[in-house]
Amino acid sequence: MAMKKLHLSIQAAGISLLMVLVPLFTACEDFLDIPLEAQLPVDYEKEPTAEEGFRYVSAVYAGLRSWGISVFPYIGMFEITSDDADKGSTPDDAPSMIEMNSFTYDPANDLLLSFWNDHYRVIGNANFAINTLNELNFENDDIRNALVAEAKFLRAFLYLRLNLAFGGVPLVETTLTAEEFAQIPRSGVNEVYDFIEGDLIFSIDHLASAYSLNEAGRATSGAARALLARAYMYQEHWQEVREQTDAIILSNSYALYRDFYQLFRVVGQNSSESVFELQLTSRDQGRYRCEYGFVQGPRNNFSRLQGWGFNVPSARLIDFFDGRGDDIRKFATVLPRGSRTPAGDSINANCPNPYYNNKVYTELKYNTIDYALDHNIRYIRYAEVLLMNSEAALHTGGDAATPLNLVRERAGLEPVAVPTLEDVWDERRAEFALEKHRFFDLVRTGRAPQVLGPLGFQSGKNEVFPIPQSQIDLSDGVLVQNPGY
Repeated sequence: MAMKKLHLSIQAAGISLLMVLVPLFTACEDFLDIPLEAQLPVDYEKEPTAEEGFRYVSAVYAGLRSWGISVFPYIGMFEITSDDADKGSTPDDAPSMIEMNSFTYDPANDLLLSFWNDHYRVIGNANFAINTLNELNFENDDIRNALVAEAKFLRAFLYLRLNLAFGGVPLVETTLTAEEFAQIPRSGVNEVYDFIEGDLIFSIDHLASAYSLNEAGRATSGAARALLARAYMYQEHWQEVREQTDAIILSNSYALYRDFYQLFRVVGQNSSESVFELQLTSRDQGRYRCEYGFVQGPRNNFSRLQGWGFNVPSARLIDFFDGRGDDIRKFATVLPRGSRTPAGDSINANCPNPYYNNKVYTELKYNTIDYALDHNIRYIRYAEVLLMNSEAALHTGGDAATPLNLVRERAGLEPVAVPTLEDVWDERRAEFALEKHRFFDLVRTGRAPQVLGPLGFQSGKNEVFPIPQSQIDLSDGVLVQNPGY
C-alpha cells in the first residue's frame, strides 16, 4: 500500500476542488456554469507558479471520476451493449441498464442523459481552465502551454467519447450557461474529429514525456499520441495511426507488464504499461469515491468483497477464451462464484451471477470501506498501442506480426507468422475484454450487425446512441435527433 500513497498528490489536488464543484452541478439546467470558488480569480496579477496553475487542471481530472463519465453510463453504453458482457445483477434491477443489454433504449434513457451532462460539465471545466490559463501572466509560456496541453488532452478525451457515442455533437470552447449551450447545433462527426486532433497535436507538442511517481496519472505526450492514434483508428486513417504508434514504440517509454493477472491488481497500477490511468482512492472515508469497480463487484458476496454485480462476462466471451486456449487472460478476466482468489479471498457460491469481472477484483486487504474504491481505471494501455500498430501495418504495409506477437507472448500463446485483420481483432477482444472497447470495435469494423444482431442490434440505428430527449427539448429543435430514434 506504500506505493499507493505516493500516487495521491494529483488526487488530493483534484479532490480539494471536487469538494466545491460537485454540489454546484446538481441542477441539470446549470451543468455548464463553472464556479470560481477554490480557484485563482481571473484577474490574478501575480505570476502563478506551475503548481498554482495546475489547480485549474486538477478540477478536470477530478471530474473524470463522475458517475456519467466513469461509472454506470460508461459501463452500460460501452460494454454491456457488446457480446462480451451481460448486464448481471438481478433480472429486474436497473431498467435503464436492461435497455442497454437488449438495445431497447430510447432518448429518455437516464444513462444517456447522465453521460451527456457529465461529459459536457467536465468539458466546461476544461474550457474554463484553458481560457483562464491563457489570460494569466505566467513567467514563461512553457509553464502555461504545458498546463493548457493537459486540459486540452482531457477535453479531447471527452469529445472523442461523445463523438463515438452520438455521432457528431455540439462543440464548445467557452464557458456557457445551459440556455446558451442549447442554441449550439451539432457539429458533424468529421468536424469533431478535426477539433480533437487539433487539441491532441497541441498536447503532443507541449506535454511532458513523463512525470515523477508522485504525479502519476497526469497526461503525457505519449498519452496524447495514443489517444490521437485511437481517434485516427476510428476514422480508418491508418497511415496516421502507424505514425503515432511507431513514435510511441520507438520512444521506449513503455513496456508490457509481464504478469497479466497482476496488471489489474493494486500492485499493477501505474506500471510500465500505463499510458493513461485514472487515479482512484478511498481516502477521506470514500467521500470523493468513484464507483467504477464497486458497481462491478460480486453481488451479495462477503463484506467488503461485494458490489452491485453489473457487467459480467458472457457465456459467449468464455467460449471465445476456451476456443483459443486463452487461459491466462480468461483467468484474469473471469471471476467465478464459489472460487477462491490467489490472495485467498472467497467468492460466495450463492452470488446470483455465475461470473464477475475479475479485472476490477481488488483484494480484501485494500477494501477498507467498500469494494474496489482504490482500483484505478486503465484507460489507455501500451498493449493497445501495439495492437493499433499491428492493425495499421496490415493496412499500410509493414511488420504487423511483431507488435501482435508481443501481446500474444505475454498471454502464453504461440506467435502468428502472417497475421490477418481477424487475428488482430480477436487479439483485441481477448486483451481488452470487459475494458469497454468491444462494442465500438464491432461498429468500426462493420461486424456489429452480424455479431450483435441476435442480441437486438439494428443496423443503421444502433451504431450510435440517441441524443437525450431533454436536451432536444431544451434546444427547441436546434439539436437534431439521430436516425431511428
